[in-house]
Amino acid sequence: MGKAKYYKISKTHVVEVSPLDIRISVQDKPGNMIGLKNLVTSGYQTWEKVANGLRGIPLGILISEGTLLSNRQPHKLPAGTLIVYRNGEVEVKPVLDITQEERFDEIYFAVSGCSVLPDIRMKQEGFSGKFADIARRCSRPLIGYNPQKDKLIIAVRPDTGISRGRQSLANLGCKAGITLDAGGSTVLKVDGRYKFSTSRQLYAVITWS
Repeated sequence: MGKAKYYKISKTHVVEVSPLDIRISVQDKPGNMIGLKNLVTSGYQTWEKVANGLRGIPLGILISEGTLLSNRQPHKLPAGTLIVYRNGEVEVKPVLDITQEERFDEIYFAVSGCSVLPDIRMKQEGFSGKFADIARRCSRPLIGYNPQKDKLIIAVRPDTGISRGRQSLANLGCKAGITLDAGGSTVLKVDGRYKFSTSRQLYAVITWS
């Protein structure tokens, strides 16, 4: 526990967060209109038109402070999911249905995306064909776990393909991690200042103290 640490290495914006300081915040509004002090894009999400504008739709697993917010995977296949347990332990693995996990009742936080560490698992997780564009070079948020520091590492880098994103997490001491929703959905705000901004409708973001 403790204050998050922000710094920049070359083009990569980095936030180190204690595992139990992280949460999901459902916002369902454009990323540049979210009033939180600290935030980054969460897992894959989309939106649909409704009578009064747009409505965000989560496409992956989301758990915050023990509350299940979403339990779906976009391709009905196990996808990379970062899990924080109530005791502070962190695990990253492919998950299809989080409620079927043996330690489901112990989960404090979870977010899914696509596995990048230790291996990129796009095909196994259904990110193939037209969905393979998640590997393209674009602004890319990632989240991983550095066991030596016992910190979650949020890394956001512009003009970055999935392989370079994997390398960024590895360079930051992570042994496991996922890429989050990227490209036009990328947002990063630290201490009230946007490092990356978007007008895209976001169902939810990751936030921290």
